[in-house]
Amino acid sequence: MARQQTSVETKSDIEAQYSTSAPNPDFNAHEKIGEETIPEGDAPAPVVPATADDSPAPDGGYGWVIVACYACCNAGTWGVNTTYGVYSSYYLANNYFSGGSTLGYAWVGGLSVAVALTMGPVANYLTTKFGFRIPYALGVSNLDEYRAPTVLTTLPGALCVVLGQCMAGICTSFGTFLVCQGVVFGLGLGLTMIPVQPLMAHWFHRRLALAQGIAACGSGAGGLLMANTTRVLLEKLSVKWALIINGLISAALLTPGLFLFKGRHKQMKARQAPLEFKWLWHQGFVWVWIWGAFTIMSYFIAIYSLASFATHAIGLSQTQGAALQSILSAGQMIGRPLWGYFLDTGGRVNLSIICYIICGLSTLCIWLPSKSFGVLIFYALVQGMTGGTIWSAATPVAAKVVGVQHLASALSMFWLSLVVPALVGQPIAIALLNYSTDHLHRTGPESYYISIGLCGGMSIVSALLLYGSKRWLQGSWKLFQKT
Repeated sequence: MARQQTSVETKSDIEAQYSTSAPNPDFNAHEKIGEETIPEGDAPAPVVPATADDSPAPDGGYGWVIVACYACCNAGTWGVNTTYGVYSSYYLANNYFSGGSTLGYAWVGGLSVAVALTMGPVANYLTTKFGFRIPYALGVSNLDEYRAPTVLTTLPGALCVVLGQCMAGICTSFGTFLVCQGVVFGLGLGLTMIPVQPLMAHWFHRRLALAQGIAACGSGAGGLLMANTTRVLLEKLSVKWALIINGLISAALLTPGLFLFKGRHKQMKARQAPLEFKWLWHQGFVWVWIWGAFTIMSYFIAIYSLASFATHAIGLSQTQGAALQSILSAGQMIGRPLWGYFLDTGGRVNLSIICYIICGLSTLCIWLPSKSFGVLIFYALVQGMTGGTIWSAATPVAAKVVGVQHLASALSMFWLSLVVPALVGQPIAIALLNYSTDHLHRTGPESYYISIGLCGGMSIVSALLLYGSKRWLQGSWKLFQKT
């Protein structure tokens, strides 16, 4: 019997299929057809994404309200999470929790992010299941417009973000602290941020990466503000009140989004399936989530280790360690919208590759040999501008590969695939640090060399892996083609 033909079409076939339509200067065959090779017998229908060209995104208008709300959400969630490096450094210096250790605090930081990322399928399910009911209770008449994210999904998330911090402030043991800071706060991160992530693609097309970058710089602004307030609160008040006050700040920042977020699911024909494992082996998307896995490990090693390196390896003060966190956050404020502009003009995949090559080289060439506060300031700025670009680039890059119609489902699997890397990245770095001190008998900056080398190496490897998606999108190995 003749072998059944797979669903893969070449770029030339797709272009021929669309040759009867009016020319489009921004046409990209792979944005029209999401291609994949799937074994016989279990192949689903071909992925045919509805892009912003099929259902035009306004590229502005109410979309800027979405950007502002998303920036506030980033400040109240990921911005707060950035300050964990300040807290953990304080806990270690003051032996705050009995049984707490460098490795234990690393697990807490990784756990909060890992729990957040597991919420992708749950958030999609809640949004799909209850999308029309809660908005109706609020008196909304055009329900299709307000389908996602719903208050049912984001309100519990916002409550968990606030309660996780406030409850962590009154914890007296490391175990309860792990539950509050690692699990409850992590649930809040996921239920708050994951449902709103695809919304930007409903409102922006040509300026999608720029809008995403502007919104993502909210985490930098939040981190910059809270790294300084946290340091002052720890010195003037206590850990308890620092966490409670930061929790209340998060509540104020998250409230506007509960009422102002809205999507355009009907116009964009967007789907929000909770679990579609096919994206894990989709020929173009597989490189995207593997890129994410490596970058997320590198990112958390950098943001959680920098303050510790400053205070424990080269003898800087807690104030200087907190200042480095602030500078890193300032770099995020500058870098994320800047890279968003570059991604829109130079190609989303191309510039993501360049960004993480710069990130990796700066880690190996600046952080690794650094022995002074001045050098670390420069590195913190560069790392802030490049290291966390995944948070603003993931949505535009994924939309480029799978199309807007399938974006929410693909992103759900993207975040789910990052759970293990987010959980183990920093603990692996700490284990390598312990190995350096206990077995190699290294001290000072040299004890961090292996961990820093791992951090920089993973950034460079991630950039090279993303080239697989570039090759799939353009159908060739050309380096300088805009993709």
